[in-house]
Amino acid sequence: MGHDDAAVRHTVLVTAIPLIEHPLLAQHQADPADHARRLLATSTNRHDRDRALEALEDWNHDTSGLENASDIAAREHYARLRTARASWDGDGTGGDSYSDVPPF
Repeated sequence: MGHDDAAVRHTVLVTAIPLIEHPLLAQHQADPADHARRLLATSTNRHDRDRALEALEDWNHDTSGLENASDIAAREHYARLRTARASWDGDGTGGDSYSDVPPF
């Protein structure tokens, strides 16, 4: 995470997040949390921003001041998708089967 290239630092952080979430490594979350804040201050990459925000939230950090309008719009979009997906019952019978007819 100390590489000179910001893109490399961001990639390392996003790659390390699932590892650092292990309970035995929780004590080491401070450094990645700092890197996540720096990523959020400089990156426009949607995937990287989503992972950094999610990690900080999982680690009980306040992210309200770190989100930009794009983050909020993406979060709302994902919530609408989850709601729509949860309300869709596949083939209309209420079961878990799926249809080849859109929407998939």
